Amino acid sequence: MPIQLTPLDERHFDAWREATRARFIALRQESGMLRGEDAVIDADAFLDQLLPVGVATEASSILCIVDDGREIGTLWLIATGGILHLVDLAVDAVPDRVVLDGLFEAITTTARRNHVERVSVSLYSTDAGGRAFVDGRGFRCASIRMLLEPLPDREATSPDAVSRGSDGLVKLLLMTEPRFETFAAESEAAFAADLVASGRYSEPDAQVESKRQMALELPDGLDSAGQELFTAHAEGAGGGAEVGVLWIGMRVRDGHPHAFILDIEVAEDHRRRGFGRGIMLAAEREARRLGADSIGLHVFGFNDGAIRLYEGLGYRRVEERFLLDVADDDAGSDARE
Repeated sequence: MPIQLTPLDERHFDAWREATRARFIALRQESGMLRGEDAVIDADAFLDQLLPVGVATEASSILCIVDDGREIGTLWLIATGGILHLVDLAVDAVPDRVVLDGLFEAITTTARRNHVERVSVSLYSTDAGGRAFVDGRGFRCASIRMLLEPLPDREATSPDAVSRGSDGLVKLLLMTEPRFETFAAESEAAFAADLVASGRYSEPDAQVESKRQMALELPDGLDSAGQELFTAHAEGAGGGAEVGVLWIGMRVRDGHPHAFILDIEVAEDHRRRGFGRGIMLAAEREARRLGADSIGLHVFGFNDGAIRLYEGLGYRRVEERFLLDVADDDAGSDARE
C-alpha cells in the first residue's frame, strides 16, 4: 500500500504544535545553530509567523504520514511563491528506503498538484530523518549556514600562517565613504545574482530581496550600528594593493557578541593566491577585537571553493537548504544511479 498523507485532525493540533515546538527547540540547540533561550525565542517566533491563525492558516498543510494503515509521523507543508516548503518532517524513527521512496512520491505528487516548480527542505545538521529523506533523491544544496565556535588560537599553533596569503600578509582597513558607495552597489547586485544562481529566486524577486536585506543591515550606510566594513590589502609583494572586501555584522548569541560575515569578496585579479584564507583569518582577529568568540556565515551551495575554504578553517555546517525541481517527472531518477 502506498504512503498516504491525511490531514491532521483539528482536535490534535494543540498537541502537534507543542511537540513541534519542542522538536524545533531541540534541533536548534543540538545542531549548535542557536543556544539556550535563543533557540526557544526563535522557535516560538517561527511558529507564530507561519501559523498566525493556527490550523486555519491558509497555504499551510499539516498531514499525518500513514504507512500500511499505521501513522508513523507528521509532515508540515507550505506552498507559496511557486515553491512547496517542507517545513518539518517528524517521524518516530528513520524510515527504511521503501517508506522514504513512498513519501517522496507522495510529496512530489502534492507539489505537482499545487502547480509548484520546486520543493524546498531546510535541515539542521542533527535531523537524521530529514537527511535520509533528501539523500539520493535529486535534491541540490542551495545554501548552507556555517559556524566557527569557539574561535581557534591559530597564532599558538601556526604563527606564520596568520592572515597570510601566498603573496603576503592581508591587512584590513576601515572602508572609506567613497569606497562604500561602489561596494554597496556591487554587493547588492552580486547577492541578487547569487540568489538567482541558487535557484531560490527569480531575477526580479532576487533584486527586491537583495535591496531589502541591504536596507535592513545598512540603514545608515557606513555609519550603521553594529556593522564593520573593511577593505583588505596585501602587504609585502602585493605592495598594499586592495585584494578584497570584508563585511561583518555583529549579532548577539546566547547573550554574547557574535560576528556574522555578511560579505567577503576577493578581487577577480587576486584570486587563487591565498587571499581568501587571509581575509578569513583576519576576520577572526576582528571578531575577537569586537568581543566575539564565534563567527557565523552563509554560503551558497554552488560555491564549492568557498565551502572548502571554510570547512578547512574549521567551520561546520549547522543548517542546509535543499531544492528539488519537480517540473520533470523523472527529477529524482539520475541521483539514485
